[in-house]
Amino acid sequence: MGAELVLLHVLPATPIDTELRLQTEERRAELRALQATHQLGIPRADEEGEALPPGRVFEGPLVGERVREFSTAGREWARMLEEWADLGRAAGCKVRTLLRVGVPYREVVAAAKEEQADLVLLATHGRGEIHRLLVGSVADRVIRMAPCPVLTVKAA
Repeated sequence: MGAELVLLHVLPATPIDTELRLQTEERRAELRALQATHQLGIPRADEEGEALPPGRVFEGPLVGERVREFSTAGREWARMLEEWADLGRAAGCKVRTLLRVGVPYREVVAAAKEEQADLVLLATHGRGEIHRLLVGSVADRVIRMAPCPVLTVKAA
């Protein structure tokens, strides 16, 4: 009856995040389809027909600069999550990684429900009261909506 640690990172895809915003519904759908194939473990091929290695969320022929930015960010976060997971595994923990795209608080809450989490550990960024009033706090929303207790830790 060992516990499992799930490391989750959400790439934001919201209207207020102009740096990462997708330009069209078609691109949003394509990105979600790629995410779903990754989560389901469905193999994909690149433009030459070669199989892509597992664990890569965003690879292959995609149209548009924003999607390429997502691809780069997705690969970088996937790499970092795996490095952190390896540290946990070296300490004897069972660890999995998840990389999702969407509205951060919604994705965290959805993942907690899907994974039947016993606890969500969430780093807070403390961006300030003005940002919090205008945009809201991811941590506040997760605390209110999560199906389990939420432990917040101030990020360094």
